Amino acid sequence: MTDVAIRPATGLGPVTRRRRPVAAAVTFVLVAALTLFGPLLAPHDPTESVDMPFAPASAKAPLGTDYLGADVLSRVLAGGQTLALVAVAVLVLTYLAGATAGMLAGFRGGWTGTVVMRLADVLMGLPALVLLAVVVTGLGRGVFGAAVAIVIVLLPDVVRLTRTATGQALAHDYVEVAVARGESTMSILGREVLPNLTPVLAADAGVRFVSAVYAVATASFLGLGVQPPSPDWGLMIFENRGGLGLQPLAVLAPAVILLTLLLSANVLADRLVGSSQGVRVPRFRRRPAMSAGAPAADEGADTVPDAVVSVSGLTVETVADGRAVVDGVTLAVGRGQVLALVGQSGSGKTTTALALLGHARPGLVRSRGAVNVLGTELTGLRERSLRRFRADHTAYVAQDPRTAMPAHLRVRDQIDEVLRARGVPRAQRAERAAAALRRANLPDDPAFRSRWPHQLSGGQLQRLSLAIALAHEPALVVLDEPTSALDPANTARLLAEFTGICRASGTAAVIVSHDIAAVAAVADTVVVMYGGAMVESGPAARILTAPVHPHTRALVAAAAPGPSDHDPRDAEPILRVRGLSVDLPGTGPVLTGAGLEVAPGGCVCVVGASGSGKTTLLRAVAGLVPARTGSIELAGDDVAPSVARRSAEQRRRLQLVPQNPYDSLNPRHTVGQIVARPIRQFRLAAPHEAAARAVDLLEQVGLSAEHAGRRPAELSGGERQRVALARALAARPDVLLCDEVTSALDRTVAATVLDLLNRLRRDTGVAVVVVTHDDLVVRRMGGAVLRVADGVVADAESVGTVP
Repeated sequence: MTDVAIRPATGLGPVTRRRRPVAAAVTFVLVAALTLFGPLLAPHDPTESVDMPFAPASAKAPLGTDYLGADVLSRVLAGGQTLALVAVAVLVLTYLAGATAGMLAGFRGGWTGTVVMRLADVLMGLPALVLLAVVVTGLGRGVFGAAVAIVIVLLPDVVRLTRTATGQALAHDYVEVAVARGESTMSILGREVLPNLTPVLAADAGVRFVSAVYAVATASFLGLGVQPPSPDWGLMIFENRGGLGLQPLAVLAPAVILLTLLLSANVLADRLVGSSQGVRVPRFRRRPAMSAGAPAADEGADTVPDAVVSVSGLTVETVADGRAVVDGVTLAVGRGQVLALVGQSGSGKTTTALALLGHARPGLVRSRGAVNVLGTELTGLRERSLRRFRADHTAYVAQDPRTAMPAHLRVRDQIDEVLRARGVPRAQRAERAAAALRRANLPDDPAFRSRWPHQLSGGQLQRLSLAIALAHEPALVVLDEPTSALDPANTARLLAEFTGICRASGTAAVIVSHDIAAVAAVADTVVVMYGGAMVESGPAARILTAPVHPHTRALVAAAAPGPSDHDPRDAEPILRVRGLSVDLPGTGPVLTGAGLEVAPGGCVCVVGASGSGKTTLLRAVAGLVPARTGSIELAGDDVAPSVARRSAEQRRRLQLVPQNPYDSLNPRHTVGQIVARPIRQFRLAAPHEAAARAVDLLEQVGLSAEHAGRRPAELSGGERQRVALARALAARPDVLLCDEVTSALDRTVAATVLDLLNRLRRDTGVAVVVVTHDDLVVRRMGGAVLRVADGVVADAESVGTVP
């Protein structure tokens, strides 16, 4: 089966469904058992002669004899053990060496990465058989020489794979937090990177095992591996090839069993790789109709004329316990219309939006209802047809473009790939790409189009995702929190421009958002979700001015600014930054002469448009990007510009809280392990007390001891952000550096997190520096406000806090 990969900006990634390879699994297990335990079943000593050479089958030798007169059956039963053990040993050594080298090359970069990758390229460029012959000649014929040679042959591929996967893993916020905390290289690679490479490496190992078995058998066939008279399948084929006409079983028996092992292992490896890269599409399971409460709405979904997408009675449940995540949703969107799905984290709005594309996340299943797009019922399509339909007619913009966008493609290639897949002629792609960038309020000059994703700000990445989604003019576009990384001015402008394009082109748009005020300004219809159900829907103006449901009223109230109260701090600053300037490779100056001061228990809000340099300022203070000029003082002591040159005590006292709660926690660790790590790293408690201290910190941020045993995937966005705060507080810092900590949260949860930060300031005296584009943060946090524009602190002011 050939899988069609759909880019995150235009689809939902590779989606596959494969039958379980039961026959291949059973065959592989049987052959594997034979290779390991076959010698115990051999009726004769496989090295002793029992009859004349190449004797036919007989009662004494059921498969006849080989060129030495030894029993073929006994040699076949005994001939796989060495091969299997050597192949496994080769595989283990290859991954130990290759994964270590690949991770170091990806993490260190520079000369380390260059040397490792050039050596891998040299080894890859040499013919495998020549390399095998040269190494065996140097080390001598036999199992050891052949094993070393095969490790060298397989090593380059593993190095390249690991380096690429490491580069992707390093883009996650939880790795950056570990770097800012001063974790050692081996700790970062072993604790943060390697656990997330394990699924990729495990899937690749299945394929590589087949290569290892084949290589070991080939070495024996060439007389370079196992030496006579030891039994070996590859050696048997080589030794008995001259008597094929006299006694074919002496060659065919080892050849057939070797081929069976390779084919069954290859089928299983193919399925393993497919399952690691794809997502199973759950079958549409019909169940008896269930009653669902009707939401407060101004008009029914079935009254929308010329609907591009219509949903009727959609119910999505968990596979494990049948709990309804989305319950009885009915809606429709016409051509050129904009529908906004709003609600708290966990309300079911993203699950509903994905269902419009015929997709359910792992662990969920559509149990009831219909989804119709452009007259096509998606629940009845096969996987291949569904993927093709999505690619041709829909687009999807993920919430976090940093992890959803390929890191190895430049800006121009990101858009060109989409246009090429849609059959747009090469001559038209450049202009179409430039137009898409302009529509998203991005530069369309050659310099910008040559940038890599890591050279763009979060806001620029989000706008690039929108440009990619609109480049092929889809009939339906679904956007998951498309403006979470943008400031209010850019949010309003981009949403207005985006919806204007949709209305002009007849594209139906569904926007998932927690910012009800922002999306209501451009949406035709607002659907409010709570607990998986639609609780209210209607025209945007009515929802904002006369909300009916209590949850809707709470969302509207949270979006409104509150009263202020001055929050002066006159103590000596704990953190003082002066004249900080930062240049980024390939970008030039991004921050010039910036400074700030914050006292214990105080707060500084750094605000500005997307790409203005405010996050660069925070990262420079954290030591993650080198400052060209300027100074940083912590409690009166100078702090080195690079985190690597700072003392452990300085790294402890400055703690970073990343922007995205969905990417700031390592999915392979439990909450308790995540929070306890800084305690162990900085030796702030005895090893046996770290777990209990972690529970205390979770309770301090409003969570319970029960959360310590969960993994991040089991938490809501607000709970994840609280865990990130608990992890930062575990180091007992003097200053928290918070990067857009509420941008991915709905208004009510964001207000709760901000109140928590204010309480921590008051109770612990920790100072807070907050980068934000949200006026709600400024109003609730109070303190000093630094406004950054084009890399320069334009002005400073002081505001109060919301009581």
